[in-house]
Amino acid sequence: MSVTSSTDIGNLALDLLTAGTVLDIENPQDATESLLNRWYDVTRRKLLREHPWNFASKRAILAASSEDPAFGYESQFLLPTDFVRLNSIVDAEGFVIGNESYEIENGYILYSAEAGQLRIKYVYDVTNVSKFDPLFVDLLAIDLAMAIAFKVTSSNTDVSRLVELRKQRAAMSKAIDGQERPPTRRQVSRARTARLTNTIANSHRVIFDD
Repeated sequence: MSVTSSTDIGNLALDLLTAGTVLDIENPQDATESLLNRWYDVTRRKLLREHPWNFASKRAILAASSEDPAFGYESQFLLPTDFVRLNSIVDAEGFVIGNESYEIENGYILYSAEAGQLRIKYVYDVTNVSKFDPLFVDLLAIDLAMAIAFKVTSSNTDVSRLVELRKQRAAMSKAIDGQERPPTRRQVSRARTARLTNTIANSHRVIFDD
């Protein structure tokens, strides 16, 4: 059976709990459907934030805000409305900019240099189940089952079993997803390199007293 809806994922979660099936969690008509409806979206977004999933990654060029940060940074950029997690910021040549140059605060990326635009790669808020990676579907079903397990079965045993299953599946899923990502090219800060070089040189300097 192909998985094409949140209800399908809800039923996979219930399978893990041997707790029957439901018809529609988006328009709930009973207690189990309402429970799945309550937990589905927050669990999906939580799992998206956990890992830079390839299927949920996209790129954007952000325009600088007309207002500069109050202090500490030179420019700021409003995050996209579908933003879930930042993967990286890249320069015009495709090199990743180190995280010492920015921070995320109050829906903006604050950036240490004056810039008119910022190139970012990020995880977006994917809601279309047909676009989910099968590995993500599997983990989402497990996480959803964990979220509702005690309410549905009143059993701590089910929760413990799912926790162990989750550890195994998460490690495998994230490893496979990571293998399909190209190596990262990182930007090297000349000033930072100079400071590090100077520090290393000083740490090996021998001083002789007269």
